[in-house]
Amino acid sequence: MKFRTTNEDALMKIHLCLIMTALVLPGLVLSPDSVAAQSEKVKTFDPKAPAPRLPNGKPDFSGNWTRPGTMDITRTFTNANGTSNKGEPNPLPFTPWGQKQWDNYNPVKNGDYAGSCMPFGWLRSFTPHPMQLLQNNEYIAFLFEQSTMFQLVNTEGLPHRKDWPPTWFGDSRGHWEGDKLVIDVVNMNGYAKLGTIGHPMSEEAHLVMTFERPDMGRLLFNWTLTDPKTYTRPIKNERVFVYTPQVELMEYACMENNMVALLEGAITPWVQPNDEPSIVPARWEWTSFDLTKPQKMTGTVKEMKWEVDKLATAKIDVAGKVYDVLLGLPIRLDFRGIAEEDVAVGKTLNFEAVLSKQNPTDLRIQTYTVGKEVIDAR
Repeated sequence: MKFRTTNEDALMKIHLCLIMTALVLPGLVLSPDSVAAQSEKVKTFDPKAPAPRLPNGKPDFSGNWTRPGTMDITRTFTNANGTSNKGEPNPLPFTPWGQKQWDNYNPVKNGDYAGSCMPFGWLRSFTPHPMQLLQNNEYIAFLFEQSTMFQLVNTEGLPHRKDWPPTWFGDSRGHWEGDKLVIDVVNMNGYAKLGTIGHPMSEEAHLVMTFERPDMGRLLFNWTLTDPKTYTRPIKNERVFVYTPQVELMEYACMENNMVALLEGAITPWVQPNDEPSIVPARWEWTSFDLTKPQKMTGTVKEMKWEVDKLATAKIDVAGKVYDVLLGLPIRLDFRGIAEEDVAVGKTLNFEAVLSKQNPTDLRIQTYTVGKEVIDAR
């Protein structure tokens, strides 16, 4: 059974990420050796030296920061450059409404707001292309090369604004708790995703982000999202950014390379979504299965149906018993590195699945196992 690699660079090349092609073209991720330093003062530095301070004594987060590239907030990993993410366990604790948004997310079919050059929103902005911070006693500015987005946040503990319309980034206010900067965000429009893979949020979301600089070379970034419409409990990530003063921001004109792709249909234009029914019928919803008793199985695919915009289903022979199996959502499987040919007729699959509460021959796969690698289908 052959699977594509699931590292971040490869993921950007698979079918789901065709929507990102025009986003990658205008800006380039520069290696530290390819550009001049941002400032003469930081051409050389000791990453373990004490963090610099502002005139008011608070840590100064200014500089260019390389982030861990978290396109999927359920991943936990550490990169060779020292950046890292501690993700949420999969599956996320969706409400029924949140599960429907997750199941229905199909940027190839329905368009993705990022592919139409809309603002990314806070969390998704921390993944692509360089980012620089500028700071003084009263404000911190986030300068994202991606789409030339920026956010200016007051750090004096001001109250949230009244009567402002909802926006992609929401209403952000900062305050200090010792040397930790806390940014509190409300009044988001609910259209932004938490990462490239498409984990949803709603207009009820409340985001709290914290930033700490324990030394010259690292920035600790943690976030917690409370969104009772989408998740049954708060969810969070813990990330480490690495100081890279050699990198400079470039001009980025998103629509410059997207216009033709949008007009010709290579990228599906994004429009404000409506509350459509779930593409997953009741028979295959997670609530129809006994999630308390997952079973490890090995079976051979006898029949398989791969509906690109809907579901992938199969009949699988496990030790002489044939099951009707939901393999997963093709758009999700593709992103995680499972292609149609990997689950074709005749293939032998090793997987963990749960049984239907109503029909003992219905299975839904939770994870696939290939060698030592476990690939999530949820």
